[in-house]
Amino acid sequence: MGISASQARLLTITARLTSNEYESQQISNAKMRLAIKSEQASSEYIAALNKKQFMFTTYDAKGNATTAQLTANVLYQYADMKNQYALINSSGQMLVASADAKNFKLAENLDEFLKLNGIDKEYKSNTLSECAKRLNAPSAEGGLKNYYTDWEQAVENAKIATYTDESGKEISSDERFRNDKYNNFQAYNIALRDYEEKVALYNSGLTSTDIKGALATLNSAKEAYSHCVNFDEWAKFQVKNQKPEIYENVTEYYRVLDDFLSEAEDLGCTSLQDTYTYSDATKAQWYTNLWYRMNGASSEKSAQGNNETNFAILDSKLASSKDWLQDALGQGLISLEVASNALATNLIPDESKPLNVILKGISWTPTEYGSCKDFTELDDDKAIARAEAEYQRKNNEISSIDKKYENKIKTLDTEHNSLQTEYESVQSAMNKNVERSFKTFS
Repeated sequence: MGISASQARLLTITARLTSNEYESQQISNAKMRLAIKSEQASSEYIAALNKKQFMFTTYDAKGNATTAQLTANVLYQYADMKNQYALINSSGQMLVASADAKNFKLAENLDEFLKLNGIDKEYKSNTLSECAKRLNAPSAEGGLKNYYTDWEQAVENAKIATYTDESGKEISSDERFRNDKYNNFQAYNIALRDYEEKVALYNSGLTSTDIKGALATLNSAKEAYSHCVNFDEWAKFQVKNQKPEIYENVTEYYRVLDDFLSEAEDLGCTSLQDTYTYSDATKAQWYTNLWYRMNGASSEKSAQGNNETNFAILDSKLASSKDWLQDALGQGLISLEVASNALATNLIPDESKPLNVILKGISWTPTEYGSCKDFTELDDDKAIARAEAEYQRKNNEISSIDKKYENKIKTLDTEHNSLQTEYESVQSAMNKNVERSFKTFS
């Protein structure tokens, strides 16, 4: 073989050896990535083995336990023998199911909310029932509720209205009240002095006098002054004079209210709670607790309730997800509150509205999920089975690829050894050829 041909062959062998070494290095890198994948698969499998699932236990009236995977839907579903919990977000709002939020928005008061959840209030007599129905129903349904609300609104309007004094000047309601109070007080004092003088003259027997007329004037002045004792009474008197139909309507409201209270007294009821029972008392307490957390302490829809500041609607997918609830509680994204109503009492805030009450004794107390006895942790067998199958699949796949890499490396090693032997042979031949050529020229 000539020197030129040998040189060309050496270059070819060198290029092939370089390519061979590069390919071997690539395969080594790929095997390292396989090792990382194998480690990841192992870590995922170990994590699945350590994973727990939250379970929620409830009991029936006979003490039989029922256990289900814990989700928000399971937590919020009503049952007789069940602790009542609330999920609270970072803003302090209760996360509620969409159905509960819908019923709350439709209800104007606690009774309507309970009725929407299938709970009826049953009064102890037909008279109580009919009176309560009229007092709570709007005028469009033959009720009197609007009569009272219209009266309240008219009184509030009278307190902020502007008035005209005797000189035609516009003055505020507060100034008009002070003027009326002063004038009526002066008129009362004048009438009182006139009456006392006429009584003295009459008792002296010196002259006859009209005591009855003076007494009538005094009573009239006294009544006028009584309407100015305070700002509220003065405003009510303005409505009575300026809008007599509203006054007549609220008078009808109070007449029916008197009938309700008289019937309650005849039946021996000492409080509002004594006048009725619920079709399902336990369920009624559950949804009363829920109303209290969403609305506040009033049985009437509050400003907080109308503005929906105390609650937020929970997404239906999250409500049915056990993983979301478990992760959210574990990471502290949401917290738990438990309802307590051991000493619940209803107080009437305003004697003029005895059917509206302040809910007292009901409370929602923060609690740690780890301390809840009806929460338990079990191995997640399904997750473990899935993880094991996935681990076996990945391992088999990695083993198969790794075997192909091993075979490829063996082939490359064999080729590399062959090329190295040929390289050395060609190199030796070239050296001898060069050596002979130098001898000939010398």
